[in-house]
Amino acid sequence: MQNDNFNRQFRLLIAIFISFALWMGINYLFFPQKPKPKKNDPTTNTIQENKNGTETKKDPASVKETKVETASEKPLAVVKAEDIKTYSIKTDSFLVKFSSLGGRITEYYIRNHKEPDGSDFVIARDPKFEINFDGQVERAVELSRYQGFDFNLIEDKETIPFSPYNKINFASSYDDATKTIVFEAPSLDGKYSIQKRFQFFPSENYFKFNLVLKNLTKDTITLSSSNSDIYFRSFGSLGPLLKNREDFNDRDVAHYFRYFFLDGNFKDYVDGAPASGFFDGIGSWFGGLFGTKEKKDERFEVKKGSEDKVDFVGSGSRYFIGVLDPIGDKPSGVLLDNRKDNETGVLLTYDNWKLGPGEEIKLDFAAYVGVRELDGTAFRNNNLDPKVTPSSPFAGLSESLDKSFNQGITTPLRNGIIWILKKIYLVVPNYGWAIVIFAILFKLAFYPLNKKQAESMKKMQELSPQIKAINEKYADDPKLKQEKTLELYRKNGTNPMSGCLPMLVQIPIFIALYTAFSDTVDLWHSPFLWIQDLSEPDTIFRTPKIALLGASFAINVLPLIMVATQIVQSKMTTVNATDPNQKMMLYFMPVIMLYFFWSMPAGVTMYWTMQNILSIVQQLYTNKFGSSKKDALAANNANTAGTKEVPVSKNGFRTKPKNKK
Repeated sequence: MQNDNFNRQFRLLIAIFISFALWMGINYLFFPQKPKPKKNDPTTNTIQENKNGTETKKDPASVKETKVETASEKPLAVVKAEDIKTYSIKTDSFLVKFSSLGGRITEYYIRNHKEPDGSDFVIARDPKFEINFDGQVERAVELSRYQGFDFNLIEDKETIPFSPYNKINFASSYDDATKTIVFEAPSLDGKYSIQKRFQFFPSENYFKFNLVLKNLTKDTITLSSSNSDIYFRSFGSLGPLLKNREDFNDRDVAHYFRYFFLDGNFKDYVDGAPASGFFDGIGSWFGGLFGTKEKKDERFEVKKGSEDKVDFVGSGSRYFIGVLDPIGDKPSGVLLDNRKDNETGVLLTYDNWKLGPGEEIKLDFAAYVGVRELDGTAFRNNNLDPKVTPSSPFAGLSESLDKSFNQGITTPLRNGIIWILKKIYLVVPNYGWAIVIFAILFKLAFYPLNKKQAESMKKMQELSPQIKAINEKYADDPKLKQEKTLELYRKNGTNPMSGCLPMLVQIPIFIALYTAFSDTVDLWHSPFLWIQDLSEPDTIFRTPKIALLGASFAINVLPLIMVATQIVQSKMTTVNATDPNQKMMLYFMPVIMLYFFWSMPAGVTMYWTMQNILSIVQQLYTNKFGSSKKDALAANNANTAGTKEVPVSKNGFRTKPKNKK
């Protein structure tokens, strides 16, 4: 039975690899990638990068040489550099810069600060995060990728990602007492006015944004209709980017995402990838195959709600999120940019906007920028907390905002793990040692299950010689071999599956542990022993670029240690070392584990290694001091020896014994 289990596991693993290969082949043959647009294509989303891989800040003064055409093909007025006004806002948690050119946020930083309980929140440990902000040296991490956050309307999606209003110089004013900035400008066609109002709060991770559109004509004007939407873009892709994009692995790519909550459903997509899935591609292919002549513009996709409409939209990175929550007047849907390498974020769509003479449209938004943790979204001032103060300016804030963390169904377990880890850190102020202590505490918490697993493995080891004898004796009769094996297990009170039960129970916890140690901002740039950063692989050396691969190869120590402990543990728990399937799994699984853990964060790999070491220690202890069944086995062997077995022929059939003369 155990051999059958290994066979099933091996076949499942092979099936997964074959399915993946077929999927890749189908995509390659039937859904080839579209050619990249040329650099002078106005619909291309281009990003400028410097040699270090971080994005280059664009000088607003250079805009005066750029001519932007509106929908009416009328060139915008040239803006002189000296006419552009800039503003800076500093709160307990953030550093924000604004420009009147576009009336937009140009830079957004999260800084080291004090938490409400008085503890230090150190986000920028590395000296490379030192910046000069209004003449003062600050430690802060830039989240806007030096592309800024627009908070502007877009009438024509062909101009995405950046709005033409980014080239308009807004009239502006700033009230330092309320930390409020107001920008005003006429629309591109001059028919209505646009007022944008940003308000920040000293102790909060939230800010308010208000948009007011007012008809300046004596006629009724249509801003959007059911056939022609108008779009609003707030956050683009979130930072920080800390390496060249060509150096991104699959895990790096998955760390950057965009999302929306529409009609009670949360959807998220990886940045730079189409929002359509594999089956959407199959549908498009079959549509073309069977002669569908009408070709849909797949570069952009509009999703509209029916009842609940849009609750919130936003962008996320490994540790941070930016969320825009429309309060009151909900948008009808969202616009998704499906072009390759897009960094557009999610745009809100509005339809059926009409303004009579002198009429206004007022939109109210709450915005959160900060860490992907529940603590970050908590209000510091009760007067601003809508749950405490109904008249708060944030009244109407979505109750589903925590879904934007995008941390999976094990989020409650993950949050509990992070809470424990932080409590350990208060006693032992090093997250490396905190993980070691947590691994020990976790092992102790599941000691009854782990003990049962270790005892089961010991029993199986003690039965191993007899299992081997049965396998050899009944090699030509699989059915009889299985019956004898089950009879042996039954006589000795052993169930081979009992050793697997503890692992199955702990699988959800392992998943929560992975998300906890992978995406916890506290581990970012946290050193331990030779490890420079627990959130990254413990690379000690990188080879020069290999000619055939065109890339360098990182040498990581922890995955090698982890695999070594995995092999030791496997040898201790393998029942029948002569079985070819078990032999293959014994050596094949560590190779698979090495592949998966090679680029894992050091914190995750270190935790797994500690679990292996503790399991080895527990198995050694159980083998030496655990209850022994040798006497029972000896009695069973005696009974078995006295029992006459039915002879089996070479072809596997039972034969009658010959009568003695």
